[in-house]
Amino acid sequence: MAIAFGSWRPAAARPRRARTPRDGARAWPRLRRCAAGNVAVEFALSVPVILLMMLGSAEMARFVILHQKMDRVATTMSDLVSRAETITESQIADIFTAAGQVAEPFDLAGLGVVIVSSVTNADGTGATIAWQRSGGGAYSGVSELGVEGDTPNLPAGFEVREGETAIIAEVFYDFTPFLSELIVEPQLIHRSAHHRPRLGTLEEIDAG
Repeated sequence: MAIAFGSWRPAAARPRRARTPRDGARAWPRLRRCAAGNVAVEFALSVPVILLMMLGSAEMARFVILHQKMDRVATTMSDLVSRAETITESQIADIFTAAGQVAEPFDLAGLGVVIVSSVTNADGTGATIAWQRSGGGAYSGVSELGVEGDTPNLPAGFEVREGETAIIAEVFYDFTPFLSELIVEPQLIHRSAHHRPRLGTLEEIDAG
């Protein structure tokens, strides 16, 4: 007995209906509501901004820490010299060697220098730079106080009275940003500190 299947035909054999402009109009709202790729697009747009902010923050933090380190170097150098009753050339050389350790992790030896000056006013006629030494680095900085034998250019409000001596340490560091000059410009950093001698006048350097 034969079985009649009527008008049934396999799906593959069914004719496909041609698409009309109305079909596209109905699909467009669905496409507009689709947000499957939004996260990927937003992430791609935000990554450069986030990276720039992170690197910029690191650059600024490095710049601030560098200033703190150079302040520490200047304070340490003037303090170490002023502790001595008398001082020799070899002792000053040893103190300059310690400057690099205080400045770590910054390369003071390659990019900076320390200048130590003794400013005296022995007879009350005015302050004079009794002696001046530099070391701790290869940078050829020039003291803002002046040179040995000159009247010093002291900061406003700072005075060396008759019979007094001041040990002034200056630190110079040639700063270059590792990321971009748009964040922090290359510049010469100068920091200074001073102490009064505790035990002696330190008006001169002894041989040795």
